[in-house]
Amino acid sequence: MSESQMAPRRPGGRGSDIGRPRDPDMDQAILRATIELLSEVGYVRVSVAEVARRAGVSKPAIYRRWSQKSQLVVEAMVTQMRPGNDNVSGSAADDLIALTDQLIDLLTLTPLGRVLPGLVAEMAADPVLAASYRNLIIKPNVRHWHAAIDRGIASGELAGDTDVDFVINALVGPLYFSLLITGEPIAAGYARAAVDLVFARDKTASS
Repeated sequence: MSESQMAPRRPGGRGSDIGRPRDPDMDQAILRATIELLSEVGYVRVSVAEVARRAGVSKPAIYRRWSQKSQLVVEAMVTQMRPGNDNVSGSAADDLIALTDQLIDLLTLTPLGRVLPGLVAEMAADPVLAASYRNLIIKPNVRHWHAAIDRGIASGELAGDTDVDFVINALVGPLYFSLLITGEPIAAGYARAAVDLVFARDKTASS
């Protein structure tokens, strides 16, 4: 992970390492320990002390890099994200289905699903954390959704006046609603059904 991909750390900067080179091996040890602990106990029970113990570093070494646990957790989650993939298949519908299935996997097969409820609560009171989460996790992925929808508009699969943000919210919103509000499992075949519904609405609106 490059320095530009890392979450904001100490207020006003990226840690108190000015004048001293960062140790990337220590960074990775801390991030691995954080992911391991998240997978075992969830966000609320993660402690910086236990991360430090598992990573074989001191608590001050962590706090020199991340000013609080929530920022450490966001950066650790970035390491679990798949490399960006625009899923260019020649069909905007198929591309959106693939992106939706990838998000379902991320929310159900990685620690993010267990961590997100706690993070959302923290973000409500911590604008720095909220900005880190949006800039490092949300924005890099949303651009792939935008690109797929733009390709659909260009190819005529979607109407020229399609509201891109509406389509993204219609596909993604129910997944977060299930995870954060109802706790209900995501239905098998959700991606196909949701994309078909969005495309059917677009055709009806343009007819």
